[in-house]
Amino acid sequence: MRKTGYLRNVSFYVLAGLIFSMMVYNVFYNLGKFPISSWDEARHGVNAYEMLKNRNFIVNTYLSHPDYWNLKPPLSYWAIMVGYKLVGLNALGLRLMSGVCAIFMAVVIALFMKNRFGRMAAIISLLALSTSTQYLLNHCARTGDADSLFVFFFTLSIISLLSARRQTQWLYAAGLACSLAFLTKSWHAGNILLIMAVYFLLTRQWESFHWRAWWRAALSFAVPVLAWVLARYHYDGWRFLKQMIAYDLLLRSSRPIEGHIGDETYYGIILVHFFFWWLALLIGIMVISYIQDVRLLTFDQANHRLKADVVGILVWICVPLLMFTLAKTKIRWYILPVYPPLCMLIGICASQLWRKGTWRARGLLLAGLLFVASFYEMNIQKYIHHPKPNWELALLQQTAQMPVHGYELFMYHPLHRKDHWPQNAVLTAELANDLKPRHGGLKTFLHTNRSLLLVKKAWFSKQLEHKYHLSVLASNRWGYILEKHA
Repeated sequence: MRKTGYLRNVSFYVLAGLIFSMMVYNVFYNLGKFPISSWDEARHGVNAYEMLKNRNFIVNTYLSHPDYWNLKPPLSYWAIMVGYKLVGLNALGLRLMSGVCAIFMAVVIALFMKNRFGRMAAIISLLALSTSTQYLLNHCARTGDADSLFVFFFTLSIISLLSARRQTQWLYAAGLACSLAFLTKSWHAGNILLIMAVYFLLTRQWESFHWRAWWRAALSFAVPVLAWVLARYHYDGWRFLKQMIAYDLLLRSSRPIEGHIGDETYYGIILVHFFFWWLALLIGIMVISYIQDVRLLTFDQANHRLKADVVGILVWICVPLLMFTLAKTKIRWYILPVYPPLCMLIGICASQLWRKGTWRARGLLLAGLLFVASFYEMNIQKYIHHPKPNWELALLQQTAQMPVHGYELFMYHPLHRKDHWPQNAVLTAELANDLKPRHGGLKTFLHTNRSLLLVKKAWFSKQLEHKYHLSVLASNRWGYILEKHA
């Protein structure tokens, strides 16, 4: 018996190590080689870069002005600053902490599932998470957006909530993690509070806590948030905070903004698009269990606490889906927090079918797991091995080793239209050599010392170069960067 238990432990750690290594590879391979995206990665990157440069860690700015469009508290910007400090002012630094948070979250989920539902549930949950294409590739683990950090704190908060049934101290951890989630993506953290409320009502766990525990949990949430509110108020009064409420909460909830429209099926379609085969496997497990009279998500009296954990996981899935479906502004990455509990639910159901089902059911389950994981892993490998270049950004990156640090950068248009700087071009210019994108076009460029002119290839001509006494500083297939003759 001891030898069998030892072999099972070794098998678990070997298999978990292999899957974990695959996830690390999926997250970090070529992470710094993908071009920066304008929404919302570049905006966060600019905010973080300028805050770091200005040594102001409270007020986020864009093009040196306070940013009243990106209405988020500063925690995600601080995470990007850490990446910049660790590996440099580049795309890898921009995304580093997103990848680190994704790996930490995988470890937390695997440990929680192993302790609560067993080794197989942990393995399958980790496998599903490590091949979740939207979570890994779309606005989360492999990008410099705030979502990976937010989902990490979201997950920590709910897992701490489920653990509070055994130790009251975890309730305080849940409050603190919820506070950090708010300081990452503001009102999105309201889903955590709603999940907590529904969970307590369904399980009646609130009856087991002393009133002092509630006060301590409330303080663990309120103190960090209030500290930031007071710090922000010190700089610009209520302007940022009022805009947070009016635009980022009330307006986004009550009407579609910035073209982000969708009906009640929107998030269902997103899940089907990114997670179809895992959902199909979950449904297949339920069908096989029904045919073989295997009761899923049921536990004996000795494990009655696991019922509350399952209730919490189901509420964790349903509340964000419902709330974001009711909100009028629809954006696909809003539902990223549901991927961890979906993977955990798949792990629980699959492990119970394995333990209670026949050998035929086990064979079907194993075949299904291998097919689904392989299908998504091949898609992930295809994506991470073939970054699509952005030649405009590559042109700006050529200035990194040139003696033009801090120059102002203008954009040329032959018809003198109002120039528009894409957010990813702004960030790339700043990270490359602290270049400062400016408006004003050719005319302002000619009258500005220490300045460069960005010209698209279709708009460049030798006549332009000779007429204004310019020379080519850098060029590629997209266009040219010009400077004035000394």
